[in-house]
Amino acid sequence: MIKNYIKVAFRSLKKNKAYATINIFGLSLGLMVALIVYLFVKNELSYDKHIEGSERIYRIGLSASIFGQDIDSPSSCGPMANAFRTEFSDVESATRIDDLSDILLVHEKKRLYFESGAYVDSSFFKVFNYDFIYGNPLKATVEENAVVLSEHAAKNLFGDENPMDKVVRFDDRVDYIVRGVVKKPEGNSHFYFDFFLALNETDDVSWTNGNFYTYVKLKEGVDKDDFFTGMTANFYKKVASEVEEFIKMTMDEFLAQDGNAFEYFIQSLEDIHLHSNYPDEIRQNGNIQYIYVFIVIAILVILIAGINFMNLSTARAGKRAKEVGMRKVFGATKKMLVFQFLIESVIQSFIALFIAFILVELFLPGFNNVMQTELNLFNTHLSQTLFFAFMITLAYGVFAGSYPAFFLSNFMPIEVLKGDLTKTKGGILLRKSLVVTQFSAATVLIIGMIIIFMQISFMQNKDLGFKGEQVLLVPIQTLRLAQSFETHKSEFLKHPNILSISASNGTPGVTGNNGTKQLAGREDFIYMHVMEVDPDYLKTLNIEIVEGEPFVKKTVTDSTTYILINETTVKSYNIENPIGAKMNTSLDPNFNEPGIIIGVIKDFHFQGFNQEIRPMMMEYNPANKRLFTASIKVAPENMQETINAIEDQWSKIEPSHPFSYTFLDEDFAELYAQQKNFGAIFLFMTILAIIISAMGLYGLASYTAQQRTKEIGVRKVMGASSSQLVKMLTKDFIKLVLIANIFAWPISFLLVKNWLSNFSYQIDLPFLPFFFATFLAIVIALLTVSYQAFNAANADPIRALKYE
Repeated sequence: MIKNYIKVAFRSLKKNKAYATINIFGLSLGLMVALIVYLFVKNELSYDKHIEGSERIYRIGLSASIFGQDIDSPSSCGPMANAFRTEFSDVESATRIDDLSDILLVHEKKRLYFESGAYVDSSFFKVFNYDFIYGNPLKATVEENAVVLSEHAAKNLFGDENPMDKVVRFDDRVDYIVRGVVKKPEGNSHFYFDFFLALNETDDVSWTNGNFYTYVKLKEGVDKDDFFTGMTANFYKKVASEVEEFIKMTMDEFLAQDGNAFEYFIQSLEDIHLHSNYPDEIRQNGNIQYIYVFIVIAILVILIAGINFMNLSTARAGKRAKEVGMRKVFGATKKMLVFQFLIESVIQSFIALFIAFILVELFLPGFNNVMQTELNLFNTHLSQTLFFAFMITLAYGVFAGSYPAFFLSNFMPIEVLKGDLTKTKGGILLRKSLVVTQFSAATVLIIGMIIIFMQISFMQNKDLGFKGEQVLLVPIQTLRLAQSFETHKSEFLKHPNILSISASNGTPGVTGNNGTKQLAGREDFIYMHVMEVDPDYLKTLNIEIVEGEPFVKKTVTDSTTYILINETTVKSYNIENPIGAKMNTSLDPNFNEPGIIIGVIKDFHFQGFNQEIRPMMMEYNPANKRLFTASIKVAPENMQETINAIEDQWSKIEPSHPFSYTFLDEDFAELYAQQKNFGAIFLFMTILAIIISAMGLYGLASYTAQQRTKEIGVRKVMGASSSQLVKMLTKDFIKLVLIANIFAWPISFLLVKNWLSNFSYQIDLPFLPFFFATFLAIVIALLTVSYQAFNAANADPIRALKYE
């Protein structure tokens, strides 16, 4: 019996090749999107879950408001990890991390830069389990001069030899002894390090600094909330004593003032990748909102493809009315007929699945390149992927075949043998409803795509307040060069294409410090972003002075700190006459040397667009010889030749470190690269949705024209023109598209409004994209339907009248 059902199913597919092709290819595109999104979501949800006891590991962060300025950071103070280990009985272990980037490691003649490394304390490998190739995880980072290398770093530095107990020179200034080599973790993690340097356990004893990432591993059975309550009470007392020492008020008095708040927060290790997006993360994390959006997109595309499948299956099934009637006359039961239609639908679905797997393999490399992932269809989770694919394909087949199966099998034989049942009100209404749903989904995607690209374009073209184009950032790797860098500037400026050169600690969008400052004569405090610069920095980045004067070179004997503040500082703290005012550069009286405000600079974006511009200051101290980033402004002509000249000169003044550089504008663009990548994938999936919708509409239009062949012939004989016939055949579809937009607009408005709320600086939500999406949907419908309508209208009326 099953064999007969399958034969009939393939016979039907062969008989209706055009409709089968549209059905199967449209469905395969939908399944391809579903599979890629499934692989992406599964990959994103897997972060850090491979770590032993990951459900018991937490990171401690700080959420505070200091004198009106909000601080939300995943980092914490130095002594916290040791306090966890020594003062909390419900803690199994705790560790702290201080991350490093672009660090030079040297072994004999090999001098290699590594992208990421970290200082870790002796408990790191107790909290995070790594598979050691060499060494003992319990002892590897106990010695102060110990280093543990990743397998990748060991291979590059030592080749195939055993690196244990050999010396690696860190940053060409400190020697470390290799005490272990670890394999790359099998799963994804929110951090990856090429090497681990032992951290001095006594470093940084302040409870008000936030220079480390602290992780705590609780014992089994410990309640997280109870632990957090006890932790907060314990640490509150430690912080309070330092607050009182520095700002001369008790913690209670500090918190009683408007605009002040202080509290810790605790993050599950498994939640960090998708639920933590602070500016100072170890590396850029994912975003749970993108997971939701991708799932919604996948559902919409799947829905559109499924509607195509069901619509055409429903339409074609009705043409088989006589076949159904004859089967009933010869004894076929309702159950047998239902099963026949479902079998045909499911077979088409699994043919589409086979094609979908091929399409996934073709498109996955491009997706990986855009989203910076390493997804693979044939991975360790293949069985789960196959199960997901099987279930969704089976659901597709049952969904698409259910209506024609139950619709036709319910008719009595005498009714069915009368002929075509596709013109029943129920069938027509269903198909119209499905077309409306389909184009509503497609229009939502079109509107979303346009808004996303408008926001991305806004971020790319918005005036940053500085000019980062053609500015090379070169790390100054040694204290020796930092102390003598000013004397080398003139050598670089001899090149005609080098326009300006300066040094700083911190660069826009990349690095910088924060500190609490106080104007002389005032009791309130200012929490600010702080950059230390030399006098040429404003010229190099074209930062505008709006009041006062810029920095001027001073002799090194001048120990005065000169300060520029931004416009937001003046507004936020209501500073009436900032020029000449003195500002305390530190709250610690032992290190406090007041600086002089000499000017106000125009606001510029130093933290990207996800955060509003905050109060900030630039400091210039002629005696400060510890600026470790060079900014070099070059002309756009002969760029590579200029860079080569810079490299040649750099190798003369810093022979110990290989020359490396990035471009400031590219580094800043990395802040919204995730949104840009997301927009590219959104565009791709929207185009797929449009193609699938057009395919379905094409098939339905073809079928409708075929249904009305005799009517068209009669109208032509009676004098109807081709244009009148085309209008007659297309107007119903255009009405459906317009109705679809009535539903699509409010849904789109709510979705894009919510997405834009993630940006501190965003476009004003325009209505032009809504009208454009409607126009585009109508154009797509017209182009799709009018082709079939034109062919039908220009057909020979004699043949049309002979139809059926």
